[in-house]
Amino acid sequence: MHGYRTRLHILLEAAAWLLLLASFLIAVYGIKTLPETIATHYNMAGEADGYGSPATLLILPISMTIPLGIVSLVAHFVRPEYWNTPFQVTERNAAAVYRNLATMMFLIELELSVFTLYMQVKSFLQDGTGMLAASGLLMLAMFVTIIVLSVRAWKHNKRV
Repeated sequence: MHGYRTRLHILLEAAAWLLLLASFLIAVYGIKTLPETIATHYNMAGEADGYGSPATLLILPISMTIPLGIVSLVAHFVRPEYWNTPFQVTERNAAAVYRNLATMMFLIELELSVFTLYMQVKSFLQDGTGMLAASGLLMLAMFVTIIVLSVRAWKHNKRV
């Protein structure tokens, strides 16, 4: 099945990986420039309550590489016929359905990367404010992305 990937998908995925790369670069820069001990964890009020080495700045981008890598592997190497859909995809509408599902995957990659970069900048600046809100916004963005694009895929699948 071909014809479901678009330029938008290429741009979304490239942007996601470039933002993740920026998070890694911030970590490396932080390791070289920040003091030996930095805040590594913050409580709900945004106050530091854990401390460690600047090398801990690598934890978030390394851990976020895993879900981004999995999504990329699925998008590029798993045939869309094997993607899990809550409905039977019709042959006639398959390209439109898979286009919507691919958009969903690449938007989730981008959302994860934006979140990672935001959290990385906040960690580098040693500012714990706004992290809880950012986590909530990430969950909301991913929820909306999944619902909207799943419904769009379903509607495209029902076209006659």
